[in-house]
Amino acid sequence: MNDLMGQLPRPIVERMGRMSGMAMRAIIALIDEEPDTFAALVERIGSWDDDPGRAAYPMPRYEFATKEALRIVNDAFTAIEERGPLPNEVVAEGARDIVERLTPEKYRTQGLAKIAEFPSGTEPMDLSGGKDGGPVDFVIAAAAAAWLCGGAGGRMATLENIRLMLLQQARQAESTATGAPDREQVNKISDADALALLADLYDEDYARLIPAPRQRGPWEWDMLAVLKTHLLETPTDATTPEQRQELKAKLLTILQATAATNTRTTTPMVRPVGKRVQPKRRPKRKR
Repeated sequence: MNDLMGQLPRPIVERMGRMSGMAMRAIIALIDEEPDTFAALVERIGSWDDDPGRAAYPMPRYEFATKEALRIVNDAFTAIEERGPLPNEVVAEGARDIVERLTPEKYRTQGLAKIAEFPSGTEPMDLSGGKDGGPVDFVIAAAAAAWLCGGAGGRMATLENIRLMLLQQARQAESTATGAPDREQVNKISDADALALLADLYDEDYARLIPAPRQRGPWEWDMLAVLKTHLLETPTDATTPEQRQELKAKLLTILQATAATNTRTTTPMVRPVGKRVQPKRRPKRKR
């Protein structure tokens, strides 16, 4: 992929990187329920080619950003349908809710009308808008991606890791756009750096509670994803007291959700301190 990008004219590479990055950040904005950020990104995608010095772009302005959003939709469909088919109407309903609540009003009526025309069942559903796709089609594609990545009605349970993946892709695309050398790019965060931030927020003993990768459960991966997501945008030494509190609140939410799940599904065995637990004897079977 890098070899291919290296053969393209620099302005095209920059545009592709910027459009991909904005598409990923737009999906994140909908997941985070930040309508103002989403609206600003939609407008920026449409106005980017008007910046001074840009060459005229012959294709529809929203085409590539929409394709990038649909790439996330297709990846999510593939992951979900390993467990069973996902009817079109379920996706349409999820996208409709997001369009109604979180997208710019000027695109809302047309967006809802297009969503209403999607076929039911599992036959192919075209979210691209075709050759004349514009901002409305990008809004629909981003809404569908956000709904699928945000949980898809309980079908996907690793939101924090998905959000981290989207941000990593945004950062990678933005690095491609700027032409930054590999050594200067920060597109991934190591487990060690995430655990160091956890130790900084609490203490070393707390950070040691996160086991080795093969022994981690979903909540431990989610905690690390929250920390890595923060570090992608803000180094530890630049983290403000307010951000530290926000991180602690997110980590606490994950722990509370885990505790609630465990309470519903299992009853933990509590062993009294200092006492041996005698095994229960099975009664002898009568002959």
